[in-house]
Amino acid sequence: MIVGKVWVMEQERTVCWREYCVTLIILGLNIVGYILCTQIGEVVYNVGSINAEKVLVGKQYYRFVTAMFLHADAEHIVSNMIFLVGLGQMVEQSIGHLRFVVLYLLSGVGAGAFSIMYAVLTGHIYDAVGASGAIFGLIGALFILVVARDRRRRTHYNAFGAGNESDQIDILDKNGKEMPSAYESVSVGRMIFAVVYMIYSGARAALVDNAAHVGGLVCGLLIMSVMHVIETFQTRRTE
Repeated sequence: MIVGKVWVMEQERTVCWREYCVTLIILGLNIVGYILCTQIGEVVYNVGSINAEKVLVGKQYYRFVTAMFLHADAEHIVSNMIFLVGLGQMVEQSIGHLRFVVLYLLSGVGAGAFSIMYAVLTGHIYDAVGASGAIFGLIGALFILVVARDRRRRTHYNAFGAGNESDQIDILDKNGKEMPSAYESVSVGRMIFAVVYMIYSGARAALVDNAAHVGGLVCGLLIMSVMHVIETFQTRRTE
């Protein structure tokens, strides 16, 4: 029995690692980007940062992507990567690799678009780098997942009553595998508090592109909502 239990745990650990491999790849790309910044910082920032003038006038649209993988200093990348791994592994395991890539990249691009929009409206042209816009997209996506989970839980509770095992079905993902344990501790109220606090702190801090944070959050909410509607529609068609 002990051997069997150890084997199961090893299998779960292996599967868990593979199920958020895209998050780890993104982590690696950010580390590579930061190493380049430490070696040839001025060149990298000049070529890869988000800048309204260079994007709109120079038509250097690639900057929407490159800026996501560059960071200003060690504190900047460490804080972002902690959030990336913590949020990324939950979201990626929930929606799959391909949709996670789409979500992350589109959220990052949307964050850059909001940053440029803010720069144009205020007349303050600046260079911006960092993964935080895309990470706020993951926050928005996780919020939708939590709302959907709570809705399923209420549905099963109303259908089967308290104490029935059916009200725990939402703990499993679409493949029948257990969700990350940290996912169960996430609630709508906690997420709202965390988002409001982070945006408020960003608004008060110097050198923080809060427009990108808001843009990434909005994109994450919209993209995950669309994905959820499509999945729900497909599920109902197959029933």
